[in-house]
Amino acid sequence: MKRPASSVLGGCLVLFLLYELSVVFFAYTGDAYVTSDTVTLAAEIEGPIATLDVRDNQVVAKGAPLFTIDPTPYRLAVDESAAALANAEATLALSRDRLTASQADLASAQASETAARETYNRVSSLARSDFASGQAIDDTTRDLATAAARAAAAAADVDVARQTIAVNAASVQQAQATLNRARYELGKTAVVAPDAGRVAPFTARVGDYLQVGNQVLTLVTDNRRRVVANLSERHLARLRPGQRVWLTLGSQPWVVHAGRVTSIAPGVARSPTAPLTLPYVDPTTDWVRLPRRFPVDIALDTWPADLGFYLGADARVLVVF
Repeated sequence: MKRPASSVLGGCLVLFLLYELSVVFFAYTGDAYVTSDTVTLAAEIEGPIATLDVRDNQVVAKGAPLFTIDPTPYRLAVDESAAALANAEATLALSRDRLTASQADLASAQASETAARETYNRVSSLARSDFASGQAIDDTTRDLATAAARAAAAAADVDVARQTIAVNAASVQQAQATLNRARYELGKTAVVAPDAGRVAPFTARVGDYLQVGNQVLTLVTDNRRRVVANLSERHLARLRPGQRVWLTLGSQPWVVHAGRVTSIAPGVARSPTAPLTLPYVDPTTDWVRLPRRFPVDIALDTWPADLGFYLGADARVLVVF
């Protein structure tokens, strides 16, 4: 009875040693999947969906129309803002004309004051020699004071006109900003494909009212088609970008494809509540706790044209060190 038990234990030990030796040269995982860059299109303005220009699984080119939000209220906002801008510009032009007129009045008033002062000085000189009457002195004094007051009032009008221009110029800037905002929002009523790809199935329908941030559909792009393999942390010391990879895809389980490691995640989240910018790989499978696994990006040497692309499909990966 002891000999069979020893044989079993010896066989297990040999298998364990072979496994430990194999991980020096190979890394294998069935926890891998197909992915690429995806773009989720959401409403940047609110309103009902006016048109849906695509259907589920449709192939679209970059710039192709996807959906539109009713543009009517946004066109009206543009028209209203454009009218407000035109009114503000007209008011600014009038205030500039007023400044020109005020400056002309000031020049005239200053010339009158200069003439009145010269007359006053001449009469005062004559009065000191008894060649001018007291009445003449009074008249020239009054005329100088009147001219000086008029010049001061004209200068004040010029200051007011300049301040009015500053206020009206700010109103023009504000109206222009409002118009720019209205045009921006109008432009957001038509949503186009940011890149080529396929439209994932969606549930949005014409007439659905969208709030800002409501997701409408997802575009699976053709950019960075790759396989992500979650490899055990025990392999990290030997993993390098460029290493040869052999893999099978769930859509072609009996066909082996060649690829290479393109990148290795520098870190993972320790819990699902950690920062969402870090990938989280669940360390448990059913009741077995697994070593920490890190996402490794793998690019196929060529993606066969007849293979198709299925985001999220399973894959099995063998990395050769």
